[in-house]
Amino acid sequence: MIAFTRVLVPTNLGEPSKAAIKYGVALATQFGAQLFLLHVLRSEDFDDAVEAERVLEQLVPEERRGEPTPDEVVRTVARADLRRLLTPEEEQATRAEYLLRPAGVDGPHAAITQCARESGIELIVMGKHGLGRVERMLGGSVTEKVLRLAPCPVLVVRHPL
Repeated sequence: MIAFTRVLVPTNLGEPSKAAIKYGVALATQFGAQLFLLHVLRSEDFDDAVEAERVLEQLVPEERRGEPTPDEVVRTVARADLRRLLTPEEEQATRAEYLLRPAGVDGPHAAITQCARESGIELIVMGKHGLGRVERMLGGSVTEKVLRLAPCPVLVVRHPL
């Protein structure tokens, strides 16, 4: 029998991603798997988000904070952006973990597949909408690139246009 223990749902916060999250939550719940929600930002946006979190941490009184590690700052930023996508019950049932990564020079698909490898992901669930002609000519969507490079199975949830 096939069983998954670690399910990754990359999201750009759009409607196709929200549809994929529903599937990811259902599968993680059914298999008792941990759910990872990943948001990949352009490098500039990633740096801005981390810097904004650092500034906010500086405003908290000294006695209430220790010096956060860079990973803790990134997790805090990811949690703030992604936590609203799950209900508290879904978050608890799936032991949800929120991840934020910069796209880097290779693009979001590379960040997604690298995250899957590093985290030991066994299934990636992604949303997709129809491609236009220009997108097809430029090499396809992020989802199609992840399909080609992923280290594990990828479930594509097609969202109506």
